[in-house]
Formats: sequence, C-alpha cells, structure tokens
Amino acid sequence: MRLSSNKIEYLSEKLVKLMRERDGIFVAGDEAEVARIIGWEIVEELKIEDEIDDEVDGVLEQYERQISAGDMDQGMLRRKLKVELAKKRGYTL
Repeated sequence: MRLSSNKIEYLSEKLVKLMRERDGIFVAGDEAEVARIIGWEIVEELKIEDEIDDEVDGVLEQYERQISAGDMDQGMLRRKLKVELAKKRGYTL
C-alpha cells in the first residue's frame, strides 16, 4: 500500500468536507463515520491494486530469463501486464 494510514484518514476527512460544501450532496449521519467508511474503501481499493502488482511480479519472475534474453523493456511489459490483469478482474486503474 502506498499511502500511510494518516494520509488515508486525511483524504477521507477532506472528501467528507468537500461533499458537505457541495450543493446537492447531503451527508447523512455522523461525518466521522462516513469518513471512516471512505477510508476503509480506499484501503480495499489499494489492496486490490497491490494484489495485481504481486501477480504481475510473479508473471515477470516466471519469464525473467526470456525477458532478459529478448532485451524486452521490463517497465513497459509490467504496465501492460498490470492493465491486462486489472481488466480481467473488472478493475479500472
């Protein structure tokens, strides 16, 4: 996960504040609870991305020799694999 718990908490509270200030959006219930739920959702999304990254790492390790021998750009291959795996899961990066 690339965000600290403090950063996730900050972003969650900031989103609730922005929603509260926006016309047409009504935050029902306790704002702290809404921020906590938003934070939880952020963490869950980051976990999915981490799982995809781990899967990409596994695929790259599996074909490491072929990649090295073929002078392939590992960064480009990593990005393509990540997009493909995310798409298979129905996840948008």
